[in-house]
Amino acid sequence: MPNHLLSRRWRLGRGVLLPLLLSAAPAFTATVTVLFNAPYSPSITVERTVDGGANWYLQDPGQFNFSLVSGPNGIPSQFYTFCVEPREFLSPGQTYTYNLARVEDAATNIGGMGATKANLLRELLNDYYPDFSVAVDELHAAALQVSIWEIVRENQQGVGTYALSTGDVQYRNWSDSGACTPGQYTCVQDLAQLWLDSLTGTGGPYMQDVGALTLVGGVQDVLVQFRGENPLIPEPGTFLLTGTALILAWAGLRRTRRQSGRSR
Repeated sequence: MPNHLLSRRWRLGRGVLLPLLLSAAPAFTATVTVLFNAPYSPSITVERTVDGGANWYLQDPGQFNFSLVSGPNGIPSQFYTFCVEPREFLSPGQTYTYNLARVEDAATNIGGMGATKANLLRELLNDYYPDFSVAVDELHAAALQVSIWEIVRENQQGVGTYALSTGDVQYRNWSDSGACTPGQYTCVQDLAQLWLDSLTGTGGPYMQDVGALTLVGGVQDVLVQFRGENPLIPEPGTFLLTGTALILAWAGLRRTRRQSGRSR
């Protein structure tokens, strides 16, 4: 067969196979629209810096409550959550459309937190907040939120380096400091530090069914726990279709090359 006809046949085959491959390839992107339920009015406040004390901001760490408006299977219709970007914002009563992402890719304002911090977050959540459908009291909600901020934004990564009073990320003027009882963990600072000190960073156990909702541009990235299925993992049929298409493409290319060799 003339080479120009073989080339034309390959182009035609490629025109059919490439769209099939692209449509069958595992897709890890989806959008999730949620409503930030009002009210959000935690009573515990603290001043926080992320630049070693150069600038301080008053924060009210707590737990958010979201309702699902639209999104893939696996996102609960209602869930509690925490934010991972201490210098971004959300407004109760507002609707937000996020990108579904891995925990590693959350904190988009710093380019993503990376695997080390993500695994420490998974360990923290596995140990102290394993069920995102449960509301916790203000003490525990604030301690979880502060612990998450500390892990995500402290540059001195590693077990044993997360101290709430030193480093790039620091806290001061806790509104509940009067509740602190030595050894009883009755205030946010003591409880959060206890949890941070307990992390090992060496194999977990880690929460597996957790992802992130991310949005670039001044909006808080938050965590989400999946129910029933993990929308970040393609279904087995997707992998089967992708593999079949790849085999067909490879076989077609080999056949074309053999025919080309015989026509010379």
